[in-house]
Amino acid sequence: MELALGERLLSKIQEGPTPAAKPFKPIDAKIYVDEANHREEVALIASNPVAALAASELAEAGDFVTLELAGTPLIVTRDQDGQVRAMHNVCAHRGSTVEPRNSGSARIFSCGFHGWSYNLDGSLRAVSAASLYSSEPCTSGLRQLPCEQRHGIIWVTPNQASTISVTDWLGPELDEMFSELGLAEMTHYATEEFNLNCNWKLLTDGFLEIYHLKYLHRNSIAPFFPAHLTLSDRYGRHFANWVPKNRLVTALTERPRDQWPVLDHVTGAFVLVPGTVVQWQAGHVELFSLRPHPTDPTRSTARLTMLVPTTRLTETDLWDRNWLRVCQTIPEEDFAAAVGVAHNINCGAVNQLRIGANEHQIVEHLAALQTQP
Repeated sequence: MELALGERLLSKIQEGPTPAAKPFKPIDAKIYVDEANHREEVALIASNPVAALAASELAEAGDFVTLELAGTPLIVTRDQDGQVRAMHNVCAHRGSTVEPRNSGSARIFSCGFHGWSYNLDGSLRAVSAASLYSSEPCTSGLRQLPCEQRHGIIWVTPNQASTISVTDWLGPELDEMFSELGLAEMTHYATEEFNLNCNWKLLTDGFLEIYHLKYLHRNSIAPFFPAHLTLSDRYGRHFANWVPKNRLVTALTERPRDQWPVLDHVTGAFVLVPGTVVQWQAGHVELFSLRPHPTDPTRSTARLTMLVPTTRLTETDLWDRNWLRVCQTIPEEDFAAAVGVAHNINCGAVNQLRIGANEHQIVEHLAALQTQP
């Protein structure tokens, strides 16, 4: 896979950026603010696997994280058998929040309202003062959701009725690609959440084109990359963009094929439809879980996680530098630009966006959201 990718990148380098063969495409800016459209997208996200967290965040039985996906409050945990579980963080008794902490470790989950308790698999453990509560036994546990660990990530499907597996959702090519990249052998290093005043698609758009790289990132990462050079792929419903670093451009043109260090000097952004971005970053992974507000199309949350090779976890100086860079570049430049565009749309100053031929994946992504099964 690595050398084949190198050959394709070399051809792209030799060809140079592709001149536009068609005019720009205008799109209605209301696609980012329309409430009816937003409801459909939230329902779509809820019906597909969502990157909830890194699998290594639940290293031991009883480890848990609480979060919201598609507006649903969840507990994601690892049970006594090592199985990952996702369940509503809502007591079966009177609907109270069961686990108030953001994360931690527990032997059981107990509701602070009336003391009902649950096992790690979500089954009801005990009803407090059961003889006073009901003459018949109660067996209702926490509502379970589809949950799967694959490629070092815990995926949760918020819609309980959905039956799609992560493998089928990714498709065979992308599933194999993630296996070859060794995502399952990576470990959680750091996580940060950003609450943003913009539509979630404006965050995704930044991963679907590199037209902005030379300009938006001119004082940060742009000097490390050639301008306007990207290799774009489609994997069924999903998108990918490979961008070589300057070091790789030099290596591909000057070194023998068997000495090409492709994966050490390339960025690959995989936009998984809908709502997840897996970014290969020259040897480590940046995972973006983009979570729209359940009712407001102008608000979203981005959960950013860095995963690093388990065998190199002790190289903390390197990973700290990388984490600092991504936490400066993405929020201060990419996210800030998205929020700025959102403000201009929200106040009525923008009613049309002009998407260039070199930004074609943005249009294709919007179309993919309208044609999902």
